[in-house]
Amino acid sequence: MHKVKVYGAKEYWCQVPRIQQGFLGLGHQVVTGDDYDFIYANNFDYGDIDSEHKDSALYSGGSQIVKKGFKIFNVLDIPPHVTDFPIQKLKDQLYHADVVTCISHAVKEQLSEIGIESSVILNPIKDVMFDPQRKREINCLYVGRYFDPNKRYFLLKNIDTYIVGPSGGSPQGNYLGLVNDISLNELYNSSKVVALPSKFEGLGLPALEAMVAGAVPLVCKDNPNSEYCPDFCKADPDVDSITKTYEDIINNFKDYQSEILKNLSSVIQHKFSKFSVAQNIINLYEKNK
Repeated sequence: MHKVKVYGAKEYWCQVPRIQQGFLGLGHQVVTGDDYDFIYANNFDYGDIDSEHKDSALYSGGSQIVKKGFKIFNVLDIPPHVTDFPIQKLKDQLYHADVVTCISHAVKEQLSEIGIESSVILNPIKDVMFDPQRKREINCLYVGRYFDPNKRYFLLKNIDTYIVGPSGGSPQGNYLGLVNDISLNELYNSSKVVALPSKFEGLGLPALEAMVAGAVPLVCKDNPNSEYCPDFCKADPDVDSITKTYEDIINNFKDYQSEILKNLSSVIQHKFSKFSVAQNIINLYEKNK
């Protein structure tokens, strides 16, 4: 049993609450004091004061002394659309980590390009499951920041879409706002298609969660994480190809759903579960401590 001090965003839609649940479910302790075996920090600015601990994952005290103890710093991604992303600051902070982790092979490649070696721990999906009794009343669901140009929501302009996510600009379509995990699971199970037309995702969780819940994801071929999706889910990054692929999925939904449920859902549910991810982190600590 290990004592872990966890830093990062605590909102229910973020990764940290699920990772904490994973540690607890495996029999480890998540602590807030100074008696810990290692720190796991899941945010970019590791010098930020954490709202829960009132301190930093990197520094201790007002004199900015580097915090003692074993530290695992996790990187979600280096946003390719942020041209002024502070790469050197990230590298300087990661220098203080005993182990650097990341959420996918795509992010591992990003870090390797700037000279940082890391280990992939994956990113945990939400607690979604397949409900065979629920009717598929929504043709297309979009989960994410539709107002972010990098997400390329505009590629869905020919598709009537329900939107789950934070607001920004003028809400479009059937905007549902942010929903809790239970409601999101119900929406996944009520949808035939879950669209994720982004150019880049550190790890496209909505596509993975959709497949667990028996929906078919719609992704673009230039997204590095489309590798987790079957070929019939992938479109070229243009409106015509997206529309054509969407129509093909709708017309063949039962067959495509059956293939996903048979070959992918249970594998994804296990590989990307909060318990598997927490165990990946524990394994790295035990190997490197």
